[in-house]
Amino acid sequence: MKGLRNRLGLRFARQAWPDPNTDQLIKATLLPVDEARACWRGWKAANDIDDCTWPQFKILARFSGRLPDVDPACPEIPRLHGMAKALWTQSQMRLNRSAAALDILVEQDIPIYLMKTAALEALDMTKLTRRVTSDIDLMVKRQDLRLVISTLCEQGWGSHEDAEAALHRCRYHPGINLQRGSEEDRNNSDVDVHHQPVHMPFLDDAVINRIWERAIPACFRGRAVMVPAPEELLVFTAMQGIRRFVPSHMSSGMWAFDLAEIVDGKTLDWTRVLEVAAMCKGSWALLGCLSYLKQQLRIDIPDHIPGLLSDQAAGLDEAVMFYAQAPTYGLTKFINLPLRELVLINRQKAFAHTGHHASETW
Repeated sequence: MKGLRNRLGLRFARQAWPDPNTDQLIKATLLPVDEARACWRGWKAANDIDDCTWPQFKILARFSGRLPDVDPACPEIPRLHGMAKALWTQSQMRLNRSAAALDILVEQDIPIYLMKTAALEALDMTKLTRRVTSDIDLMVKRQDLRLVISTLCEQGWGSHEDAEAALHRCRYHPGINLQRGSEEDRNNSDVDVHHQPVHMPFLDDAVINRIWERAIPACFRGRAVMVPAPEELLVFTAMQGIRRFVPSHMSSGMWAFDLAEIVDGKTLDWTRVLEVAAMCKGSWALLGCLSYLKQQLRIDIPDHIPGLLSDQAAGLDEAVMFYAQAPTYGLTKFINLPLRELVLINRQKAFAHTGHHASETW
């Protein structure tokens, strides 16, 4: 009976897997060359580079480095190499501009907890070459949130008049995006300021305090910051990565690269990984992502981990939250999407209700 339940759980978790197009690009980038060739041919037969989405361009930028080995006769090699270099240069310049926000907070002795790409870089767990990103994700303590938002707004990320509205929004959401400059002037920068490391569910203060207590010091481009331990980063990346984006209602698939780097780059304490996933109600998301890495990319995940994740992901509330955020595509999209939207609205209302009462002292 337990074996059947685990198989059904794995099937349910597969909703987090990338759509077929994204899957082929990921495999063309990460699998051995012979298999990568077949995936690349399949992707080219069904897609036109001129019609690629931004998430696909980000994967193509990573793939372009091995394109001469996978498809040496491809006429797109110069174009993709040029695109990758241009996107990488632009993203690095934008990251350096965005890092000015960190300087402002460091000067005021406000603790900063980096997430996503910035955390991977600070932990020296990512290959920056051909990696394209556009912003810095950071978390601050909830009691510092008012000061952080008002300070950044005064310095041009948003406007001073927007500070109270931004703080109000954070009471109903896990964070907010603050931008400075403009795309037209090519001097734009942006930071995502969070008060918790995942989008859903609302994490109470006891959980947040525990996350901060387990943070480790690191350096990001010369700045002293805090970052998640690799075990926390693995869980947070999975929970953030599976979320579908409008209008495609599919995930970007970039989480596969980040998780692969975390798993390959460090010796993980898998007991701690399970503990963090349970604490943040992220077991379904992590099960979906790790099962993809293990089954499709053949990345070394301990055999017993999927079963343990399936066992601890038995709660209905967590399954509903996972279902609401998971990507949807294919023939079932017209059935799944309206239902997912209804469930997501319900989950967001629950987050807002909890967050509103919890934030009265912020």
